Amino acid sequence: MAAVAHAAEPPPSFDLRAEGSFPFQYQQTQTATSRQNSETAAPFGALTATAHLSNDWSASVFGNAGHDQLGRFRDNDNTFASYGSNIAKRWGGLLTGASIEHTYYYTGSFGQTSSIANDVNVFARYEWKPRVDLMITPMLVGTTRLDDAWVTQRYSVGVSFDIQQRLIGNWWFVTMPRIRYSSYVGAEAGRRDVSLSTVAGLRYRFNDHVSFTTLAGGESRSSTVVDKRREKFVAGASLDFDFDLLRWR
Repeated sequence: MAAVAHAAEPPPSFDLRAEGSFPFQYQQTQTATSRQNSETAAPFGALTATAHLSNDWSASVFGNAGHDQLGRFRDNDNTFASYGSNIAKRWGGLLTGASIEHTYYYTGSFGQTSSIANDVNVFARYEWKPRVDLMITPMLVGTTRLDDAWVTQRYSVGVSFDIQQRLIGNWWFVTMPRIRYSSYVGAEAGRRDVSLSTVAGLRYRFNDHVSFTTLAGGESRSSTVVDKRREKFVAGASLDFDFDLLRWR
């Protein structure tokens, strides 16, 4: 009865949530002209403040920094810092919304700024639990990328799946396939990229807020521009956490 009563409580009007990751990653990147191997233990951290509005609407502001989380592939292999906001609407397991994010990319571990980007996104995500021990989360994202002068650089659309299957006890099998198509304008007009990626591995959940994950996988990017074609392999492990710092009703 306590669990039922808790589930029936209204959502908080405001919450402040922290998320982080302490990974060790090995990466191998090969292009038409080079091959690079690298290791990184740079952490990732995020802070999100969310206001829960009426009729299942919400609005958030957020900040992220570090090296991208294990199993995710950004354009830049090094560290970044970003901030932004979003607005979203929930219909049961379906969440739709729009966001804007301003990102600084750095060389190495927060060295010199290598580029600045602005992303305007629209997204839809569905949380599907056909069984208590299986979670499937497909996501569709459309993005317009602009440079630091707010000049459009590219349009992209991507589809991803986050699949988690309990194996035994606190052990879960996880896999994250993704495909993204990008069309460039301006200085790179005519360039078209298709990126296919997938990672898979094991996750041990200590509790609802802390987990340990090992993953391996890769990304293959084809392009109409030969120098932009890329093959990437990644393997590593990470200790991940997320928890509420503040909840107001």
